[in-house]
Amino acid sequence: MSSRAADAVEARIQAGPLKLLGGPRVVVSAGSSRCGEIARTQARPRSFQVKDVAVENSGRFLAESPQRLLQITQINECTAWRRCERGALNAEESDRIARIARVSPRAIDSLGDECRAREWLKRSNRTLQDAAPLERLSTDAGSERVTDELGRIEYGDLY
Repeated sequence: MSSRAADAVEARIQAGPLKLLGGPRVVVSAGSSRCGEIARTQARPRSFQVKDVAVENSGRFLAESPQRLLQITQINECTAWRRCERGALNAEESDRIARIARVSPRAIDSLGDECRAREWLKRSNRTLQDAAPLERLSTDAGSERVTDELGRIEYGDLY
C-alpha cells in the first residue's frame, strides 16, 4: 500500500482501532463502481470496507470466535461466507466491525489494561439493560451508550 493510501486509511480510521483490525492492509476501497468513483473524486471517502481477516483479528483480541463476532454484529453466516469469497465485508458490515475496534481501545484506556477491558466488554452490565457492552456495539445507539458508560468509569461517576 502506498504512503498516500495508508494516510487516507488512517484519516478514516484512527490508529488504535486500525491496529486492532490488522492495520491499513485490511482496509479496501469502497466496493461498488459508484462508491469507487466517489472515493476517487473526494479526498476523504465516507465509507470503507474491511477484509474478512479483520473479523479474525478483532476476535483474537477479544478472545472470541469469528462466528461469535459475526453473530454479535448481526452478520448472517451464509452472508459471511459470500463476503469471504469476495474478500471483504460491505460498508455497513465493515462499520459494525469497526465499532468494536473503536470502542476496544477506549475500554483499555478507561479500565487500565487489555485483560480488564476484555472482561468488561464481555460481562453483562446493569446500565446496559443487563447486556454485555460487546453485544450493544452492533448499532450506533448502542455504541454511544457503551462509550457513555466508559466515560462515567473514567470520571468516577458510578452510581
